[in-house]
This record gives sequence, C-alpha cells and structure tokens, in this order.
Amino acid sequence: MTLVTGGELFTGNTALVTAAVAEGKATKQDLAKNWIASYAGNFVGSLLLAYLAFKSGTLGDAPAAVAVATAKCSLPFDVAFVRGILCNWLVCMAVYMASGCTSLVGKMTAVWFPISAFVALGLDHSVANMFMIPLAILRGAEITVKDMFVKNLIPVTLGNIVGGAFFVMAPFGTTFGKWFKKEE
Repeated sequence: MTLVTGGELFTGNTALVTAAVAEGKATKQDLAKNWIASYAGNFVGSLLLAYLAFKSGTLGDAPAAVAVATAKCSLPFDVAFVRGILCNWLVCMAVYMASGCTSLVGKMTAVWFPISAFVALGLDHSVANMFMIPLAILRGAEITVKDMFVKNLIPVTLGNIVGGAFFVMAPFGTTFGKWFKKEE
C-alpha cells in the first residue's frame, strides 16, 4: 500500500534518500529530516494500528504475537542486526523493482516475492516490529519498552539502514547512477 499510495516508509527511505544524497539531489540534513520524520511517523502509525488490532479483537486470542515478539526480543544484538540487513536488502529490492513498474499489477508482483521471502525467512523489519512487539505487549508479553528498543528496534533499525543504503543503493548507485563518479 505504501508504494502505491506514495506514503513514506522508513526502510525504503534508507535506500532512496541515501541515493538522493549521494547524487547531490538532497543534503545530509534532508536525509536526517526524512529518516527521523518517517521513522517517527511509522512508529506512531504502528502503535495506533497495534492498539486498534488489540481493542478490536480482530486477531483473536492467538498466542502468535506474544511468541514471535518474545523471540525477536531475545536475539543477540549481532543476530538482530544481520536479520535487519537481510530484511531490508529484500525490502529495498522490492521498492527498487516496483519503481520500474507503471501498473498496479506490476508493482504488486514486484513486491510480492521479496516481501514474502523476508517473512518466510523470519527476518526483522523495524516498522513491522513497531507493530508486532507493542501488540504482544498489549497481549501480556513480558517485554518492557526498554527491551523493545534495546533488544530489537535499535539493532534491527541499524541493520535496516545498512541493508538499504549499502547492500542495495550503493551497488546500484555505483553501477547505474552517479555515485563516486568525478564530474568532467
């Protein structure tokens, strides 16, 4: 939905806005502003959605959210970081591929496989975790707000940044863009 509606998703912006800075189309200040605003907006939206899902009972009493969130907050820092890299590598490839599509069906097809892969592999997406972990907390998971940030969101977010900026946009920007090319 985000790609089709033109919304801002922090994880995609780690690649797209980084590319704009590297090509001189945006400043580092623009990058910081975008990342902070999109991260905060995604966090607030995720909290609201988690609360609404909890209050509506639409997901029933299934224990999955608690089990998944507890496992995500039990990972060593380096594992969460690497899962964040791998996840956003796939997510940003989906964004990159969808950007080359003009039809809704094309965009849907472009994002389907990479997103399905990150979910199936159990990788960590900071924005998805902004929903899942608070939902689990509302459902009684023994996770503190500090645990959510220190044990998950910080390492996963850092990994998402590396995945988007260095594993997707750096190679594509160097190969197809104007990264690291001297003006003649």
